[in-house]
Amino acid sequence: MTNAWDAVRAAIDAEDVSAVATLMAGYGDAQRREVARELPGYVPIARQAGTRRDYERMRRHRDRWREFELLAAEAGRYVLDMPGATELLSQAPVVEDRWMEPMRVAGAGAIAGAAAVATWLTKRDLERTSMPGEADDVPAILRVVAARPVAWQQDLAVRLALRLRGTRPQAGDRRVRLALELLRASGAEPPEHDPLTLAWVIDTPPGDLAGDPLLDAMLPRLFETEGAGRARESRQELPAALVELAAQGRIRRESLLGGCRTRFLRGGQAADLRFFVRLHDLLDPAPEEVAPHAGDYAALLSHGPADLAVLALRQLRRLKITPPTEAVEALLYRREARLVRAGLSLLDRVLKAADGDLDAYAPALVAALLCESAGARERAIKLAVRHAPRFGPLGAETIRQTVAMLPSGYGAELAPAFGAEPPPEPEPVRFVPVPLPAAPEPGPMPSISQAGALARLRLAEFEWSQSELWLDGFVRMVAGGDREELVAELAPLAARCDDRAYRWFPWWDTADWAGAMARELSEPGAERKVMPDGEVNPQRRVPEMTHDAAWKIVPLARFAEVYQAQLDGRLPPYLLATPTRDNGLLDAQALVERLEGYERAGVTALPLDLRQALLRLSRTVTPEVAARAARLTGQAGHTVCRWLTERPADPETVLRWETGERDGFVTSEFVSGPEYAEVLGDFLVPRMREEICRLMLPVFAGHRELVAARSVYTVMSYGAHSRPSPRDLELLTLADGPGGPGLALLLAYYLLDDADGGLRPLLHLAAAGDLPGAELGRQLAELLRRGHEAPSVAVAALREAAGRGAHREVWQVMTGLLPAYLPGPGERATIAHTRMVGLAAEVAEWADARGELAAVAELAGRARNSELVRHARRLHARLTACSP
Repeated sequence: MTNAWDAVRAAIDAEDVSAVATLMAGYGDAQRREVARELPGYVPIARQAGTRRDYERMRRHRDRWREFELLAAEAGRYVLDMPGATELLSQAPVVEDRWMEPMRVAGAGAIAGAAAVATWLTKRDLERTSMPGEADDVPAILRVVAARPVAWQQDLAVRLALRLRGTRPQAGDRRVRLALELLRASGAEPPEHDPLTLAWVIDTPPGDLAGDPLLDAMLPRLFETEGAGRARESRQELPAALVELAAQGRIRRESLLGGCRTRFLRGGQAADLRFFVRLHDLLDPAPEEVAPHAGDYAALLSHGPADLAVLALRQLRRLKITPPTEAVEALLYRREARLVRAGLSLLDRVLKAADGDLDAYAPALVAALLCESAGARERAIKLAVRHAPRFGPLGAETIRQTVAMLPSGYGAELAPAFGAEPPPEPEPVRFVPVPLPAAPEPGPMPSISQAGALARLRLAEFEWSQSELWLDGFVRMVAGGDREELVAELAPLAARCDDRAYRWFPWWDTADWAGAMARELSEPGAERKVMPDGEVNPQRRVPEMTHDAAWKIVPLARFAEVYQAQLDGRLPPYLLATPTRDNGLLDAQALVERLEGYERAGVTALPLDLRQALLRLSRTVTPEVAARAARLTGQAGHTVCRWLTERPADPETVLRWETGERDGFVTSEFVSGPEYAEVLGDFLVPRMREEICRLMLPVFAGHRELVAARSVYTVMSYGAHSRPSPRDLELLTLADGPGGPGLALLLAYYLLDDADGGLRPLLHLAAAGDLPGAELGRQLAELLRRGHEAPSVAVAALREAAGRGAHREVWQVMTGLLPAYLPGPGERATIAHTRMVGLAAEVAEWADARGELAAVAELAGRARNSELVRHARRLHARLTACSP
């Protein structure tokens, strides 16, 4: 008869969680002790056996996949087009160490003490770094512990709850689920443990709260646990669910309101309190619910995040209560303009009711006078002037000393009321332009002329220059070098291309193509001998353009074209598209010289090689080079001459913002004429792939806008792996071609996110005359409207650029930024708008700008005399003045 341990061990080896649970649930004390005695020593044995099973599963899956590859090769099809291939790929054995869950269940059912079971279930050897759904053993553990006494279950539940750690537990964590489900099932009192509260908040669906046995115990802790509000901040349904439960009488409404007030008074970070502000707003307390706690709401005016102060003001206004004087004064010391303005309105009410002089209020009024907000400052001046006669000598002197600290134009209104001299108008600072820093030049592209150096090149996916150098060196050496030496040096590379390699589809590595070319050089006709029908078509091995990024597929297609030319005996003496610059650019003079050589030798250009050359072609063309190009007679020569002298209009870029549930992307479309469409082909077909800017750039070195527009796909994504970097932006400045929305968006992003990272490229593009100024302004406005960073960052970066010689270019940026970002009629203006228009007025003067802007004219025509309007009037006057 099989003993208890043998049966459990067999179920563990079979990785059968359900079988282990069934056995343990039916065992008595003696059988459980037998299993518990054997379990610890079996952990290393189970691990080794599990590793062998994992390896065997992977081997079987790999062998089956190879069968699909061979069938696809024989049929001349892409492997994923074969019936059943996609299904097999989805069945890849991704869950490893499947022995863990049966071991955990066995321990939970066999080990005698609750403390020992808690230790076993949290044992590091039995913990996973990730938790796939297939590894869920919580139901099985609940099943086996249900046979234990209730007190034992409660003890285990509390111990597991106290072992929870971390301030940001993940929803669905099996440690969390097990602790919570045990607490619910056993009826244990949840321990006071902050990680448990956070786990309950995150893991409990709001729709399940009404029937949750833990609700009454955990709800008060929601208001006490630091981080509880932030833990559920991204899920807005919990506050609404709590309000609904209060309406149903499941929980007390007074408890929710009291908990919110207690949480508010304790303070904390804005992100943590935002949840409770939303809950309070949804509860929408009536005046009679607020009135007994008016003092608590008044206390919120002086400290804490702005949202709390706004909430408190709203409640006090509904009660028509003027807060205590100290609370009103506290508002005037805050940084938020809207709160300062509210404080001034309340202060006006306090001053009207006050007896005697108002000297005690002078310091708070001075704080409002020095507020950064122009609107708050103007309101403070009017308030001070209105009540000026009621200030005594001390208060008047306090305000009089403030006059000199006010911006120009403000002191003149305040000074007479307090017997002060208006501050003199500041002397205008004369702008002295400085020369722009010279734009850097890309370095020369090296070349390889020795077979040994060619053999030592490392062909790697992320090293584009190595592949270019190898391809160029191979073609040149085959045409004019020592063939025997080349064959000998490339023998190790040729050896990696065995007969089986010819049956693989596709070839994803340039080293695979290089190996085939090296073998063909040493064994002419090698592939034809291996293929059943003797036919060779390298293009079948090139991955579809939609299957990966362009920077990866295009070089593979170039290798395939050269390999086909080698097989057909029409390999040219050199390639046209090999860059002359280390950033992928091809000098016009070099391309014309290469074509002249082709025509002398009667060589026909390879089609893809010519297309790649045109995409890399520099736009700097001297009259001499243009004249030489005009003398070319071949079809390739005529095409290049046309691109050098009458280049077709560049493709137009259209960016589209797409926002998913948790992330955002920027997709690009390109509209081009027939000539560009022919050259680009399917290089820019839509694909949901992250393009790596520095690797895509060598493919389109003469068209930086195409690269930038494809690279910004991930610029607003939180989970991107290859977001363009400031270094990528600098590489784009070394490329060629006009900029458009893509380059402007990337530049705008870094002007806001990394001022230094965006400033240098802006200056270099300005020096080269390639800055898309107005478009940069429009993209800055787009990012600012979408809440990306603070407008003050953009203003500071543009001011810095203007001061370093790019004042004309910055004005062009303003022509795109102001119309797209300034507040229209009925929209609220901010201090950022004021600073932006102030900078624009300065830069327009430095650049001697002319030409009316409708958005500025509308602002300038407003009746209000705010600082924003004054700046707009100054700017409008400059733009509409007659040129000298």
